[in-house]
Amino acid sequence: MTKPDPVTAVIPVHNAADRLDRVGGWRVALEKAGRAFEILAVDDGSTDGTADKLAARESKARVLRHEKRQGFGACLRTALAEARHPLLFYTALDYPYTPSDVRNLLARIDLKDEVLGRPPDLVSGCRTGLTAPLPLRWGGRAWRLFWRVFSGLPMTAPAPWHGWDHFRYRTRVGWVYGVPLADVNSCFKLYRTAFLRRFPIQSDGDFVHTELVAKATFLTSVMDEVPLTPKPDRPPPVGETRADRRKVFRDPQFTLGDPAATDPGLPTPDGPGPTP
Repeated sequence: MTKPDPVTAVIPVHNAADRLDRVGGWRVALEKAGRAFEILAVDDGSTDGTADKLAARESKARVLRHEKRQGFGACLRTALAEARHPLLFYTALDYPYTPSDVRNLLARIDLKDEVLGRPPDLVSGCRTGLTAPLPLRWGGRAWRLFWRVFSGLPMTAPAPWHGWDHFRYRTRVGWVYGVPLADVNSCFKLYRTAFLRRFPIQSDGDFVHTELVAKATFLTSVMDEVPLTPKPDRPPPVGETRADRRKVFRDPQFTLGDPAATDPGLPTPDGPGPTP
């Protein structure tokens, strides 16, 4: 029986000395998932001793440090350069994600798509639990009913509600960048490491979530989105994205082709890379 692919878990942290107990929850969840794993915590210029406290508290976490705050995307670049496993999962401490939900993502990324016959490059967790405003629920139902009557389209469930700022952001990036996810800003995503190395991560900040999914869409990658454990907590607001949006929109960068062809040590979705 083939062993499941090991996973690198990336957790960017900034002035999180009072929330480091959550890192232990991720360690326990990964231990229960039955895969080899490593945890890379990227301290993004903390000034409250987060890095030292985390290193003392979690011996299984490797702490990487930025001298000054650079942003979520910069943390992913730093971690990707150090990642040693075929799968890369990332999360954050600014929302009470349920660590055990990672097992649903790991299970999904091992399954081949029924139509395309290959496993996903990306599985994203979608936050649930908030109720949309009543006028929006009525309007959405009327819109879906219209298309059901006049075009025969099925009455699909509405997208989860995350607040007006997330709603506007999701609508904008859906039209401009072709992002298909209902919760693109979720910091609960699992990628194939080899896929992430097909292109440079250009974003320094929170736009990185959109950038990676948009590039996956452009490369016709298989992706999926799974619901997370419902929570009554409102997601944190969308961070500043203007500078990164302009950078990625004006000059999107790719390294097309199989990364294993240029780096024999990289694993592929169908097995390990060739040996020298």
